[in-house]
Amino acid sequence: MSRDGFLSRPLARRTALAAAALPLLAPAARAQQRFAGREIVATAFGGPSQDLIQRLVFDPITRETGARGTQTPLLSANAFARMRAEAQAPQIDLFMFSGGQQVAAKAGDLTQKLPDAPNFANVPANLKDADGQWIAWGLVTEGILYRPDKVATPPRSYRDFFKPEFEGHIAFPHITNGYGTDFLVMLAKAFGGGEQNIGPGFEALKRISGRANIFRSAAEVQTLFASGDIWIMPYDGASAMRSTAMGIPVAYAVPEEGAPYVLLTGAVAKRSRNADIAAAVLNRHLDPEVQTAIAREIGWAPVNTATQLPPDVAPFMAPTDKLAHLDRDAINANRPAWTDRFNREIAR
Repeated sequence: MSRDGFLSRPLARRTALAAAALPLLAPAARAQQRFAGREIVATAFGGPSQDLIQRLVFDPITRETGARGTQTPLLSANAFARMRAEAQAPQIDLFMFSGGQQVAAKAGDLTQKLPDAPNFANVPANLKDADGQWIAWGLVTEGILYRPDKVATPPRSYRDFFKPEFEGHIAFPHITNGYGTDFLVMLAKAFGGGEQNIGPGFEALKRISGRANIFRSAAEVQTLFASGDIWIMPYDGASAMRSTAMGIPVAYAVPEEGAPYVLLTGAVAKRSRNADIAAAVLNRHLDPEVQTAIAREIGWAPVNTATQLPPDVAPFMAPTDKLAHLDRDAINANRPAWTDRFNREIAR
């Protein structure tokens, strides 16, 4: 019966029906309120994503379980520092990271095993901790962005940046932008190197940097594509989706070498007493309908393999089986030397 149909009944009749239903509904309601009177505090990335997660995740969790949720906006590095500082008496239960801090947190004995939850099984093994101490709930997938009105054949490889028709129409991020570092590594891989042999990447950058536009911030992506002079660049699919929404034709391609990515993860502080609520919160993040809404509204790709993205969203994201798994420890260890070399040989 529709809600309108129910409301159309006479008041007395509706009241009688509602009263009759109470004995049947009460046990189910009581069972759902398994966390009643408890509160979980979680970090958040702030901005529109925090508002969306509140509406999609925390508000339903409160209705369904009785647990109140509070989000505290903190950048990942600051969140990790807070986790360490409060290790003996955590004030935050659930930490959300986007910079790989979950690995250091586990290594530093700052996290605990998450209770299992139904959606966890649909997350690929390489996107969650083998010991269950953290799990990914979203991805920022990188790749090749291009103007489909200027590029007849969609790019398929990082080697396509060297096609003659793209000369003078390329932009790429400075190495101080994380996507610029990933571009360097992926060029190295495309030409026989990698994280441990970055030379081919620098040699490749030298070949295109002379007539390329080197930029630093995400805000420049739309400006560069809107100019009409830039046809191709390495960046994330979410930026392509935002550009398209602004009326700038920008498409996203997953290179054959794979799509680098940024993991969005959740981990519970070791001495938190709310690991059970945290597992419910992360499980809700992983519901296919929530994964789809996050993808559509924010541009973060799903990790739950049961999620079926709609056709207007899927082309802007790499599926989990097309990811390029980079050695972040090696990248971070080499970053100062690579930055110095970039500034000497590439930047201008």
